Amino acid sequence: MHAKRTYEFSSFTVLIYTQSEFTRELVSDMCRAMRFKTVISRSDFAGAWHAFTSTPIDITFGDVAPDEGCRLLKDIRNDEISPNPRIPFIATALASSPACILRARDYGATEFLRFPLSAGTLIDRVIHVVEHPRDFVKASQYAGPDRRRRSRPVGGGDRRKQAPVAVDAATSNLDQEWAV
Repeated sequence: MHAKRTYEFSSFTVLIYTQSEFTRELVSDMCRAMRFKTVISRSDFAGAWHAFTSTPIDITFGDVAPDEGCRLLKDIRNDEISPNPRIPFIATALASSPACILRARDYGATEFLRFPLSAGTLIDRVIHVVEHPRDFVKASQYAGPDRRRRSRPVGGGDRRKQAPVAVDAATSNLDQEWAV
């Protein structure tokens, strides 16, 4: 028999962004049932961005099916005034296509939840992002959690291209002098 773990979310503040009133209320109610300290719910980008930049948020849920949701995710990860670009962002969508999921991943979503969902699924996803934080990657074309879920050995040799080495005439003469 396994002992069931209990979790304390009473110090967490969550931001929920979606234009759907039903979805906003559903996720808000689930988060209140999980006893999050504060549940902030917004239906517009400006309100969600203001809440994110003015309140310490621990986890964000955002509907990425409309462009505004992806914009929020992109700004959280990349905007210079973003107070916490590394925040767990759980992307949600009512009608999710493979393209929507890939777009959320490419903008830096930590996890993805497809509706309809159960309270158990929501709890599992929140526990997963808390217990298994992923390294954060900041590159020229991507900012977000490391997308690799497991470490696998890479087969073959190193295929990266090497930049040509510039040879300085003075240095090459020194190398010849010190050759044994």
